[in-house]
Amino acid sequence: LLFGHVVEARRTRLTWVNGIAYGRHHMDEGKVKIEKIFGGKRVEYCHNPTAMSHDDDTLGYIGDLTQAGTQKLGRITEEVDQLVRHLKEAIAAVGKRGRVIHIAHSQGALITHLATKQLSSLEMSQIEVIAFGGAAALRKTPQTPFHRCVNYYSVNDPLLFLVPTAAQALRSGFVANDEFCFLSPKVGDPIEDHNLLGPTYADALIWEGYRFQNMYQGVVYRKM
Repeated sequence: LLFGHVVEARRTRLTWVNGIAYGRHHMDEGKVKIEKIFGGKRVEYCHNPTAMSHDDDTLGYIGDLTQAGTQKLGRITEEVDQLVRHLKEAIAAVGKRGRVIHIAHSQGALITHLATKQLSSLEMSQIEVIAFGGAAALRKTPQTPFHRCVNYYSVNDPLLFLVPTAAQALRSGFVANDEFCFLSPKVGDPIEDHNLLGPTYADALIWEGYRFQNMYQGVVYRKM
């Protein structure tokens, strides 16, 4: 027994799919930070590639937004198929009793939503989804029976009002339930507060890291 939870002897895999404007170097830098937050657990990321050739590439940024727009209309792109393969490989690696902890940020949540169309109910039941500023809300339903689903939104996140279920939940007046958690912005800039590793979402990510360690990592692992 540890911090009120039984540490389960399960094999786990930690995955991450990003939003727009993330180059490979952004993924590698973020991987190091997320691994530290999750107690040294290796992150197996699925890179959703950007059309941007550098951080100030406006045309590339517009290209990313255009692609996300087509996905919002339901188009299954290669990025979706790539994530399907990534998640299926992760589920196979952890085995029937294992758990895949899947972090999805921004467009990555939309890609995850589209990926569910190619995942079985049994596969989804082994996945815990942790979404931040998602371009789609991910929910635990009979059609998408994830083991766990939580959607974090800063209340000034520009994507919040593109997701009707999230906007409706916020208007209802509650701060959090099992599926949605609304956060006070730490910076006050919608773009900065949308950043996965910025101050607003980093706090929630740290909490999720502690939860992961308490639920799935033994004391010996955490001391290593």
